Amino acid sequence: MLFSAPTSRRSIQKRRCLRLESLEDRYMLSHPAVAAVNVAGSDWASSFISHLESSELGTGGYAIPVGSSTQLQTLSWTNIDQIRVTFSEDVVIEAADLSVSGVNQTAYAFSNFNYDSNTYTAAWTFAAPIAKDKLVLDLDADGMDPVRSVSTEDVLDGAWTDCQSTYNSGDGQGGTDFQFRFNVLPGDVNGSNAVSVADAMTAYPKVGKNAGDAGYDIRCDVDGSGGITSGDVSTIMSKAGGILPTGDPVGMTNDAPTTGGISDVSVATDTADYVFSLPDFFADAETASDDLVYSIIDNTNPSLFDSLDIDSWGDLNLDFAASTTGDATLAIRATDAAGLIVDTTITVHVSDAPFISNFYCIQEFGNWWTFTGTVTDDDDDVEGYVVTFGGVLVGYNLTAVVGADGVFSITVELIGLQEGTATAQTCDPHGVLSNLAMDWIIA
Repeated sequence: MLFSAPTSRRSIQKRRCLRLESLEDRYMLSHPAVAAVNVAGSDWASSFISHLESSELGTGGYAIPVGSSTQLQTLSWTNIDQIRVTFSEDVVIEAADLSVSGVNQTAYAFSNFNYDSNTYTAAWTFAAPIAKDKLVLDLDADGMDPVRSVSTEDVLDGAWTDCQSTYNSGDGQGGTDFQFRFNVLPGDVNGSNAVSVADAMTAYPKVGKNAGDAGYDIRCDVDGSGGITSGDVSTIMSKAGGILPTGDPVGMTNDAPTTGGISDVSVATDTADYVFSLPDFFADAETASDDLVYSIIDNTNPSLFDSLDIDSWGDLNLDFAASTTGDATLAIRATDAAGLIVDTTITVHVSDAPFISNFYCIQEFGNWWTFTGTVTDDDDDVEGYVVTFGGVLVGYNLTAVVGADGVFSITVELIGLQEGTATAQTCDPHGVLSNLAMDWIIA
């Protein structure tokens, strides 16, 4: 069965062998697989998390049981706001590779993501704690930028059957999304799929019990504080009447959009409007990328723009403010016809362009020539900038490195050089090009 997230690479390898031996025998498994799904609360006390670990109920959170209907037993905590997924090996994974959908809430948004390559564990934090809902998480194995092995580039093998599968995910094929069901019903400490006075009565005799005490029950500690208090009982009573919604999560029959991310945008100050097509960066199994709905959900530096908009064609239009420099991170959301979402970000950098002055060339003797000039940049230290040469110098593949004083110089033998214009150009670390400096060569 899926094991709880280990705390070290050594323990991962040990548990992989124990859990994957028979699976590898059956399927010759070579693709990365999902080894554990844990839920957690960012407010859960360290004593509560330690109790879960010492009780082998999960590492860093609560490992959802698998292999029977207990996978769908309601989770009773009121502040679940994290999903932690551990893999069988080191993987390439991004925040956008996971979608979580429900019945009461079509798509869940995330506020944070991180991946620990030592434990092979990815963690997503929700924008808000999960209220009562039936949920399905979906890890991408067939989209634009699927979860894949760091070492082999093999894509995720996510094949899974809820309440039946007991080993790591996979059927030996790879390319199948990992879809995993679970239910959250805060206050349902007795697992009846409804919250009532009976739940409060279950918790009341345990008031005063702390993690590690005999009789302590993690389900009654509904805020994950490490101790069952009268506050837990009051919270349970406030949830009385709660039941799970009917129906299935949207993601059971519909894949969320996927994205490979969007490259950074770097432009010089006072650049004209910048436009590019968002559908080129997204895909969806059921909805054409042109028919996805695109929106800007965050902008960290509004002063960098006079306006931002996405037109009906899905084109993102960036209208930069005059004489302004700086950075902005734009969060872009794509929503499919069923309401599922994927988010990605674009970093926009606006800076003064580097400037090359005093560029000239001189024939030293014979076919030996020196090319020199000065680079300045109001935004960055120019030391280490690389100057490339063109014009009649195309084909010679000449470059020069700018020194700490801003000066570059190169002396080379140029056999067969023709009369004409030599050019020099550089760019800053953000990719903003300088002016094209020129000098006339008389060979």
